[in-house]
Amino acid sequence: MIVLNNLSISFPGKTLLSNINLNISDKEKVALIGKNGSGKTTLLKAIAGIYNDYAGQIVTTGKVLYLDQFRVFDAKTPFEYYLKVADTPEKERIARSILKGLGFNEKDWNRDISTFSGGERTRLHIGRIFLENPDFLLLDEPTNFLDISGIHFLKSLLRNFDGGYLIISHDRSFLRDTCNRFLEINNEKIWDFNMNFDDYLRERKNLLLHQERELKNRTREIERLKTMIERYKKWGREKSIKQAKSKEKLLEKRLKELEEKTLFLEEESGKKVKIPVPEPAGYVILEVKGASFLDVIKDISFTIYNGEKVAILGPNGSGKSTLLRLINGKIAGSGEIKFGHNVKAVFLDQFVENLNLENTVFEELASEMKMEPDYIIRAYAGRFGFKGEEVFKLVLELSGGEKQILALAKVLLKKPNLLVLDEPTNHMDLETTEILEKALREYEGSVILISHDEELIKNVCNRYFMIRNKTLHEISSLDEYDIQHEKNNRTRKSSNTFIERKRIKNKVKKIGETIDKLVQEEKELSNQLEKIDIELVKVGSDYIKAMRLTKEKENLEEKILKILEEIEKLRHQLEVLTEQL
Repeated sequence: MIVLNNLSISFPGKTLLSNINLNISDKEKVALIGKNGSGKTTLLKAIAGIYNDYAGQIVTTGKVLYLDQFRVFDAKTPFEYYLKVADTPEKERIARSILKGLGFNEKDWNRDISTFSGGERTRLHIGRIFLENPDFLLLDEPTNFLDISGIHFLKSLLRNFDGGYLIISHDRSFLRDTCNRFLEINNEKIWDFNMNFDDYLRERKNLLLHQERELKNRTREIERLKTMIERYKKWGREKSIKQAKSKEKLLEKRLKELEEKTLFLEEESGKKVKIPVPEPAGYVILEVKGASFLDVIKDISFTIYNGEKVAILGPNGSGKSTLLRLINGKIAGSGEIKFGHNVKAVFLDQFVENLNLENTVFEELASEMKMEPDYIIRAYAGRFGFKGEEVFKLVLELSGGEKQILALAKVLLKKPNLLVLDEPTNHMDLETTEILEKALREYEGSVILISHDEELIKNVCNRYFMIRNKTLHEISSLDEYDIQHEKNNRTRKSSNTFIERKRIKNKVKKIGETIDKLVQEEKELSNQLEKIDIELVKVGSDYIKAMRLTKEKENLEEKILKILEEIEKLRHQLEVLTEQL
């Protein structure tokens, strides 16, 4: 259990949390949400006992583990590191399963940990905490260094974890599947939404609307009281002067109530300022023929056309970033890489590196908006999350995610017609990720995107490639990627652990339930179609009614066709998954 009593956390010139009282029970699955800089990580560290400069009280019971606490490795290799806590045959079996699930091949298990990248080390930390028999987990952006299959595996670990957890994450799909309570840090308070993710989003919106109406009513009453006081004083009679004094006391009370009211803040984001339209380009944007690099990727060929938004998928280490570096010219391989007519390509990571740390956000954007008035520049900054006085923050004060979104805002002003992004959401908070998604959806140029954020990929991209066996294959959707990935790893996973088998069974059950619902819906629509056919026979010479019924029939037939296609697709997925069991 975690209990916060009158907790306040402040830094010079900024208060993060003020007089917070909160209880989280032993097995709750909780997400902690808030803008970058709102205090999420500081709160996790305070609960973990790493940060102690706060007022109030934090009480924890049971074994609480924080992702960051395993910074020092007490073993030479990953397997030795896991065996330090895997002290039974069952735990050793689970250790092997976790290492595989998080993307470590058996040949890496006995590699020296000092040769691993920072992302690989983080994955090792994530896996080990599940072997420590914790009662409660504190996880800060655990998906940042995981590919999509690794995220799915982490989801299954959390679903089967017997304790509770508090998670900071920007990955909406991950939060939707793992949490049922959402705590949002907003205006120095923690707002508690004890519900699923989609209900949280709706309730958050309703809260803002209710608050807006309430503030309007309060403001209207204050103005009414001011008018009445002025009128009573103007009349000058003894009775009216007494009335004026009485209303003044009421006005003072209402003003104090308004001043003391804690608001859930959501500033305007400058939505009226549109993303600049890219410079025109030819039909073909990029053509790659036989691209290869060492033994990492081989004989990759594909073409991207104007306006396409393409996702490159594949597990960590499959060669996705290598392919982008080849396209960028950062490394030299074999094959042909040819940009189309008038293509202006931008690689976002280069612009992040080139931001002037001594400039303010406003100055960085103003350098690309020389002919625009200040209010337009500030409105443009606002739609990328830099609202109010935040436009005057120095770039060096920004978080990694804020630098990414600032670089994107600046890049779009150059009107490129091809954007290349490699894991842009790493270190972004939930709000900034949504801002990124809106910008990419509105952007009219072409996009090449590498990301582990499934929701971002689904909502932005209209074409999908996956790297398999060191070469590139086009697939129809993220769902097909999941199926193909499972199929390709079937041999490696032939001894599926209980956890993995349970995950597959749950997926099979979910798909089966969806098919049943679609079949029932198809039956109901078919019944409606039969009734319309009967009515059409009886309609006679009523031309208007006949036209209306014919239109309804066409719409129903279109719906039924889409349902049947969806059922066919799901049954194919079901067949593939069932084979794995």
